[in-house]
Amino acid sequence: MDGNNNQFEQQGYDPVTGQPIAQSPAGGTSYQYGGSQYGAPQNGNPQYGGPQYGNYQYANPQYAYPQYGYGMPQAPVFDERSARRHFSRIGLSYFVFWIASLLLGNGVAIVLYLVEPNAMVNYLISMLVALLPMYLIGAPLCWLCLRGVRAEKPEKNHWSFWQILGGFIVAYSMMHIGSWIGTYVGEIIESYIPDAQASTNSVQELVLTGEMWVNVMAMVIFGPIGEELLFRKFLCDRLKPFGDGVAIVVSGIMFGLFHGNITQGIYASMLGMIFAYVYLKTGNIFITIGYHVVANFMGSVLPLLLLNSAALGGLDEVMAGGDPNALSEFIMGNMDAFFLYGGYVLLIFGLMIAGVVILIVTVARGRVRINPGTYRIPSGKRFKTVFINVGMILFLLGCFSEVILNTFF
Repeated sequence: MDGNNNQFEQQGYDPVTGQPIAQSPAGGTSYQYGGSQYGAPQNGNPQYGGPQYGNYQYANPQYAYPQYGYGMPQAPVFDERSARRHFSRIGLSYFVFWIASLLLGNGVAIVLYLVEPNAMVNYLISMLVALLPMYLIGAPLCWLCLRGVRAEKPEKNHWSFWQILGGFIVAYSMMHIGSWIGTYVGEIIESYIPDAQASTNSVQELVLTGEMWVNVMAMVIFGPIGEELLFRKFLCDRLKPFGDGVAIVVSGIMFGLFHGNITQGIYASMLGMIFAYVYLKTGNIFITIGYHVVANFMGSVLPLLLLNSAALGGLDEVMAGGDPNALSEFIMGNMDAFFLYGGYVLLIFGLMIAGVVILIVTVARGRVRINPGTYRIPSGKRFKTVFINVGMILFLLGCFSEVILNTFF
């Protein structure tokens, strides 16, 4: 055996692997694997610090990346066709959720109208007709469609109370900024098309006209839980294999479009992206559910509580009368109410400013980290891979059609 080994070495081949032996620039012997020259073995010399592969320890650390090392698994190769099928299945699942919620909700409303024309005037009945088909039928169907789609749960990380609070302040700030942007865009559209209802916020109208306990049940409890499970837990887990950036942007866009109007769509997209980032970084869906509950309470219940308790419900009527004396008398008679509501408005502005400052400081200090994911979509193929597929096209067309109908008809 020794003779055979010496014969291999004399012929220029390694006796263990059968690979050719190449001369290193320093004159030593280096071993070639797959055409790559890694340098001479250490032979116990402590000056070499490279990692070990097989029975040899190589000197050059630049070749030490495990995904490219000899005998190590290679980095996953991007398969565009498989990736597009993955996103198509996701889009189709949420299209099923959208179409089932829309058809069943409208179908129930039509049946109720035929039975009792004034049934939908009742606020509780109208909310039940809107929410029950969505969460009792649409959501389970969506979940069944998603079950076969590859999912990757985010790693759980503990956030301190101050981190959680800071995340909420940023999210709440982005929600209000998005609402302003949406209203401004809607007003621009209405300036060119006077009959359009582009700046209308249907949720705000429901808040001001609805019953308190119904708002609490629908918008503060069931709504946030259902939306966080659907658009954060179920959706982000299935987008995460392609990177946190893809999960954040795509889930935010889908969450915004699902709301079906311009104003809500813009601020819901911005809010959804912040929520997605927090969920992906903490792995804790209960944090974003808490965010959603508090945000909806502050936006849909607290203003109504203040208006009712502060007796400011008649302010619009007084202002519409155009009598400055009547307005002055109303203000003087409800000074405490104006002070209380003014404090609420100042709180909102304070949170908005604080959220922008926290976001700028966090980004400037490099604390926002986006994980690339297991399967990296090449930069030139991201839009095509994510959105140009059957399922996503159906979802986008459905949601855009609803936005158009709600805006112009």
